[in-house]
Amino acid sequence: MGRTRNTLLFVGPLAAGAAAVAVVRRRKAPVPRRRHVVTVYKPLAELEVTQLPGSLHEIADRVEISLAAAPGGRGTEIAVRIPDGSPVGDGEVRRALRETRSLIEAGDVLLPSGPATTRTTVLNRPLQAATRHGREGGLL
Repeated sequence: MGRTRNTLLFVGPLAAGAAAVAVVRRRKAPVPRRRHVVTVYKPLAELEVTQLPGSLHEIADRVEISLAAAPGGRGTEIAVRIPDGSPVGDGEVRRALRETRSLIEAGDVLLPSGPATTRTTVLNRPLQAATRHGREGGLL
């Protein structure tokens, strides 16, 4: 038992220090700007960059948007790249792409809704925060 305790007393602070260094390095690393792409089930001939609906149209002057035919004749790929110095963030672009795809394919933005009897409690606040910001990240 004594040997295990001594090992933990040595390894514990070492692991905590390594974790702290990793967090600091991750925070200092610049976030690379990348392209966000979504495929919509509509032919390329029926879409134009200037006529895209929804919130993608609202940020179109601050990002670069390109359209291309999806592989295998499966619709159109809408690609958005955030130029350097643009005030638009990745979360805003991802939300705009989701809403635009929903408007093109379904004609309406489909949003999750909760039951009317839900009250804010200490236990459901994390879930409410995740639902509020869930459309900014994850899979498109």
